[in-house]
Amino acid sequence: MSPAELEAPILEVEDSFDAINAWFLERDLTDGLPIVPPTEARVGAMTDYAERTLGWQADDVVAGLAPRRGQATIAKIAANAVMAGCIPEYMPVLIACVQAIADPKFNLDAVQTSTHDTSALPIVNGPIRKAIDLNWGYNVTGSRWRSTASIGRALRLVMANIGGTPGSINIHTHGHIGRFEHCIAENEEENPWEPLHVERGYPLEVSTVTLIPACPAALIDDNGGSQTAKDLLKTLALSIPYVGNRNTNGEGQPLLILGPQHARLLSNGGFSKAEVKRFIWEFGRLRFGDIPRGNLVSFSKKNIKLYADVDPDYGIPIADKPEDIVIVVMGGTGTHSLSVQTRLACDNVTVPIARKDGSPWLAQG
Repeated sequence: MSPAELEAPILEVEDSFDAINAWFLERDLTDGLPIVPPTEARVGAMTDYAERTLGWQADDVVAGLAPRRGQATIAKIAANAVMAGCIPEYMPVLIACVQAIADPKFNLDAVQTSTHDTSALPIVNGPIRKAIDLNWGYNVTGSRWRSTASIGRALRLVMANIGGTPGSINIHTHGHIGRFEHCIAENEEENPWEPLHVERGYPLEVSTVTLIPACPAALIDDNGGSQTAKDLLKTLALSIPYVGNRNTNGEGQPLLILGPQHARLLSNGGFSKAEVKRFIWEFGRLRFGDIPRGNLVSFSKKNIKLYADVDPDYGIPIADKPEDIVIVVMGGTGTHSLSVQTRLACDNVTVPIARKDGSPWLAQG
């Protein structure tokens, strides 16, 4: 890879907001929304921050991104961050996001090139949530929150402009029908259990980002009906499995986003996070006899062997084992949670938000 291929190119475009946006839009370098022009000064502010606080140089390569193995340098990440409306303080999270999607376990090539409606969903834990004012409460996956919106948008632009191919950036059959590019945080303050990053072995004071190969979320609307933890567990378990949920068809790591009110009811009922996962795995099952025979072609080889001759009443679990189910707490008050199926052959990946040398970046919020 030559130095010229690693540099973010400098373009001369008419000094006009409309002209710049037209230039990028015509070349499939945007998501269809207006961008902030990535001027040398704006991009330089981003790379300077990354060098000063994290030790990264502008031409350092963070990762190669599928499918075309585009080299995600700090300068190129910075340019896309500017376009998305980020400020320099968001760079640590965005760089960690790029590291996570580049991990072979995440299988970015499948996420980028499949017709499956999958997006890279970043979930942030640790003190950096407060330091950059990420949303973890009401409307956590919605709009009108700069860090939440612009980091998620920047990651999507990085995936398209560095890893993708202009003109055929996304071939998902529908995309997310409710898609809003976002980077969200766990509501650790109202989480009655250990937060996701602590569950995965990181100290509470270390900030992390977990990338989920997420499909469109399905609302679990309890509507106040569950008065006990056991009632709520039954509601959650029975709301997740269905024939079109690919996590039933093979290995995967489905995500359950619990509203704080639901998490509190479960915890007050004496259930640990591990016990919630176990219950959902045992009771959130699809009856084998209800699956059309033709759909078995999409089952993993492991599952075809396991279920080919089972009784029609046998229940097929939503994951290979209870530990594969991911549970996070986020959002505001209300009797609602979200079920998110994930793409098969793609694992979620958690990485620490760190300096170039690997030492944790201990942001204080």
